[in-house]
Amino acid sequence: MDKNRLTEIILQDENAGIVFKRDDICSGQLGKEIAGLLNHAGGYILLGVEDNGDISGLSRTPEKAEQWVKEVVRNHVRPDATLHWNAVSWDREKTVGVITLPNNAPDKPYKVKKGSS
Repeated sequence: MDKNRLTEIILQDENAGIVFKRDDICSGQLGKEIAGLLNHAGGYILLGVEDNGDISGLSRTPEKAEQWVKEVVRNHVRPDATLHWNAVSWDREKTVGVITLPNNAPDKPYKVKKGSS
């Protein structure tokens, strides 16, 4: 994904397939967002984007953010889920993490592991 495509997605605002989140969201809550989109019709979770669409950026390196997202899926979402991670440079100082979830997830329903919060 490039910055132009990311801008198009942000301009659509949050909806059933687009979720904006700061990247300091707790693991269990991110797991719930992932499961919800997988159960619906897939979509995007944009980490480093405020509810109003402002770009706050990732607070960690893109590599560490990707590792964390994969750990969230592994530890909180059942059954195992497939996602795509992309880090998009917004400007010299800010990067947005894009979690893309497929619209045809095969193992519905997805749930958050008991005890995740």
